[in-house]
Amino acid sequence: MTRDMQKTSRRAAYTLAAGAAAGLAGQTDADASSISFSGPQDIDIAQFGSLDLNIDGDAFTDVLLKNYVFAGGNYQGASVNGAPGQLAISNGSFPYYVTALSEGDLIDSTTVGPSFAGSLAYSTVNPNAEFGDIDGGLIGLSFPIGGNAPQFLHFGWIRVSIDNAAGTFVVNEWAYNTVPGEGILAGQVPEPSTLGLLAAGALGVGAMRRRRDTHC
Repeated sequence: MTRDMQKTSRRAAYTLAAGAAAGLAGQTDADASSISFSGPQDIDIAQFGSLDLNIDGDAFTDVLLKNYVFAGGNYQGASVNGAPGQLAISNGSFPYYVTALSEGDLIDSTTVGPSFAGSLAYSTVNPNAEFGDIDGGLIGLSFPIGGNAPQFLHFGWIRVSIDNAAGTFVVNEWAYNTVPGEGILAGQVPEPSTLGLLAAGALGVGAMRRRRDTHC
């Protein structure tokens, strides 16, 4: 399978999962109509590099994603640029570990925090880090738009694929709730029906390839 076909297959799986997550929106305060979604991006962050991600497209970047190399080995991490924004963290003291969320997990004021920065993976130095070898893992966060007070906080998610041993870090896609203070579900997107059509198209490409292979 070529790299492009692997990406197509992976995106189909993401969009199907995202549609399922959006289907849970009625069970929470996450309104799918207010979700802004990046669409598939697959941005590679080179080793020794970083990405200042602008989630909402305004004049300010929102989260710094790092793919560094330290004395202890390859390190991937994240930090929200604007106070009082925070990440969804799985523990209560340093070193903080970013939580690898499941599709449909609620991201809001009750689940984000207690830190604005955390480790995604760091060789054996951070043994409890949750993104050491993950394809399409979900980061939850809050970030401010228009001010540095709690009433300006928006909640969002970022999907990433990381291989710590190989030093690779890919930002697949992201989304956020445009209504301040309202939660979002991990993997939630605005139009699951449209995403379902995209996924069906990707699956159709796979079926065409299988038919071609049987005739070779």
